[in-house]
Amino acid sequence: MLEAPPKFGLIDGNTFYVSCERLWDSTLRGVPTVVLGNGDGCCIALSPEAKALGLKIGTPIFQVPSSIRKQVQVRSANFALYGDMSARIVSILRDMFPRVEVYSIDENFVDVEGIKDPEALCLEARERILQWVGIPCCVGLGATRTLAKAGNKLAKNQSKRAVRAGRLAVFHATPQNIHLLPVEDVWGVGSRFARRLAQEGVYTAADLAALPADHVRSRYGVVLARTQTELRGIACGDLELEEPDRKQIVVSRMFGRDVADPMDALATFATVACEKMRGRDLAAGALWVWLDGNPHKGDGFHISRAVPLPFPTRDTGEVLRAVRFLAKSMMKGGQHYKRGGVGLSDLVRSEQRQADLFFGPDSKREKGMDVLDKINAKYGRGTVGVGTTGWRVGGARPGEQRGVPDEARWRPTLKALSPAYTTRWSELLRVR
Repeated sequence: MLEAPPKFGLIDGNTFYVSCERLWDSTLRGVPTVVLGNGDGCCIALSPEAKALGLKIGTPIFQVPSSIRKQVQVRSANFALYGDMSARIVSILRDMFPRVEVYSIDENFVDVEGIKDPEALCLEARERILQWVGIPCCVGLGATRTLAKAGNKLAKNQSKRAVRAGRLAVFHATPQNIHLLPVEDVWGVGSRFARRLAQEGVYTAADLAALPADHVRSRYGVVLARTQTELRGIACGDLELEEPDRKQIVVSRMFGRDVADPMDALATFATVACEKMRGRDLAAGALWVWLDGNPHKGDGFHISRAVPLPFPTRDTGEVLRAVRFLAKSMMKGGQHYKRGGVGLSDLVRSEQRQADLFFGPDSKREKGMDVLDKINAKYGRGTVGVGTTGWRVGGARPGEQRGVPDEARWRPTLKALSPAYTTRWSELLRVR
């Protein structure tokens, strides 16, 4: 196995969603805290104290015993807040490192190759994030991205007391010390591979790295073979500084209650999807729509329809017409729906579209869409729209649905949504 100086670092916000909530609400600190996903359904983030009570990620909140539920503070997912905190962390890292890959909302890879003392720089970044943003972080270092991920996990595993105190370590993972990491915690392995590997006596990352490469490739495939190569200290990839073009864009939600006419919801999902698509300078060549029933009421059906478009479009109006056509073909009288979604597919770069004799881009309408996006970016999503769409897709706050027409109450239920501390003037914290 090759031993090499660290080339990559992974800086990860510790229990990120919970940390964001605790940053603005000090009453949550040291208290078992749970963040629920859209519609207040399942647990998507748990504080260490909540995990100590036996709660698991993905557990529906209604299945949590009342004796435990009384001990837990619950918050609805506030993705606008989490995204803003993430952007602040990224801005700090871009000032300190030559290259940064935004891997997820709470994880960022950084380039430390050639830096004289990468551990000291990562410690400084961690302290700066904690002081300027208020989010505790773990840092993993390694010669490959997989080793950096392993180092981050080991930093958490070996620093539980420091984690609770907010003093997190930096761990440099090498092929010589990854025996400390269980194989199921290796990036790219997962529980299914872990069970199969255990049958061969592979229980740690070092055990996986020691397997014959040909055996891993033939039995588990090329993806795990790349993981094994990176565990040996040989990089199979570099930082991805630009997000690759999406193959599809999907927007879906679980409705706050069963609805007989989900057209308003589907129109909103289509509008949001088109906004995201134009933000990436893409055009959609096809789309699909789906609707689900409520399985908890014995009506767990799923129906979907798809249609190709004559020419890849950036026009929300054209997409809405197609969505309406598909939805009407699926809906039945007396049927109620619990969830729906819209997906845009066959995405291409706008400038790569090829017009023909019959179809081509409508430049006037597309310029109108660009103006619409600029207005909404400046004054807030939903300021200007196409047709009737039920905005505020992130969910209504307590009392916001009063006076809202009955058909618009599909919005996800978020009963414990924290204020928009950083994105609404009316909800900024007041210092007395």
